[in-house]
Amino acid sequence: MPADAQFDHNSATFIEDPYPLYERLREQDPVHFSDRYNGYFVLTRYEDVRRALLDWHVFSSAQPGVTSIPMSVQRDFQEIPLEVDPPEHAEYRRLVSDLFTRNAIAKLEPGIRRIAAELLEPLREAGCGDFVQDYALPFVSRVLALFLQVPAADAARWMKWTEDIFHGRLTDRARADRASQDMIAYVDDLVAQRRRTPGDDVFSVLVTSRFHGRYLTPAELRGFGVLLLNAGQETSVNGIGNSLWYLAEHPGDRQRLQEDRELLPGAVEEFLRFMSPIQLLGRTVRQDTPIRGRTIPGKSTVAVCYGSANRDSRVFPAADQCRIDRHPNPHLAFGAGTHTCLGAHLARAEMYVAIDEVLTRAPDYQIDSAGGIEFTPHGDLRGFWKLPVAFS
Repeated sequence: MPADAQFDHNSATFIEDPYPLYERLREQDPVHFSDRYNGYFVLTRYEDVRRALLDWHVFSSAQPGVTSIPMSVQRDFQEIPLEVDPPEHAEYRRLVSDLFTRNAIAKLEPGIRRIAAELLEPLREAGCGDFVQDYALPFVSRVLALFLQVPAADAARWMKWTEDIFHGRLTDRARADRASQDMIAYVDDLVAQRRRTPGDDVFSVLVTSRFHGRYLTPAELRGFGVLLLNAGQETSVNGIGNSLWYLAEHPGDRQRLQEDRELLPGAVEEFLRFMSPIQLLGRTVRQDTPIRGRTIPGKSTVAVCYGSANRDSRVFPAADQCRIDRHPNPHLAFGAGTHTCLGAHLARAEMYVAIDEVLTRAPDYQIDSAGGIEFTPHGDLRGFWKLPVAFS
């Protein structure tokens, strides 16, 4: 394999455009070993990624699998309840799963639309803005506040912590650590409030539920809370920014969606496939595991590359083209199997409403390249951190 194809998801080249490297790895070295970050294996073909996601007996999500590769949200918490294997994972998940169903999320849509409209109006009046900093990021943060039943003003604090964690993890560890500790303190305060006056929100359910006959520990509650605040933002912000960028660059597809909104749900799925917001996650193999003539030694870390699997032409015809009417579309943007993203329905609703409201209220936008486009600073995520736009 060419030396320049060495896999490093935090390299500037990869962050700018990971897809040429993915293609080379899929064809030449689908079970690639990278000596970066203490060494890890990289799975890039759809079939292998899906197998790893489904076969939790071999590909474990328990620590240190998810955090042994430097992710943008490398977490400093001892217990993250959903990052364990069955049966504990299913039992933790069952505590709150009713709050994340399609029907439960659908009840939030009027409030989600109000938030989108409120954020778009000042951008439209100003004639310019940033579709990530001024729209996607505050939109997702405020929707999360709506979902968690906390004051909307709290969203501004989460946004600052998110920036400090995402941008500081590799470049300013002290800054990221301060944000992490602030987030933990916020979760502890919220848990204490819900203990005093429980309601029907996620944290109330968590503090009043029993797990194996006991209440959740402070560490478990912290882990749930921080996961909700972090994971509840990253996928949706990236998904919205990616989609709006694509529609600016492809006005024909934007026109099709404006004229036929019935295409929008399928387009959201295609945007998730074509520009996967989460590019890779880690697993740890429990035992020596043969794949495609190569054996991954037990206890090795494996990066399962959603972003590559979703561009595998063995599964998706014209995989490097975004087809907003693609069907079927068995993408893996939210994972698969027992660890399918708990918040997938919420993320889809956020993307759908955010795009729909732009097409309704501010469809005549263009990317302002002179304004300074920035990608998210870590390659395990795929999206924009700054996306300046102007309105005709």
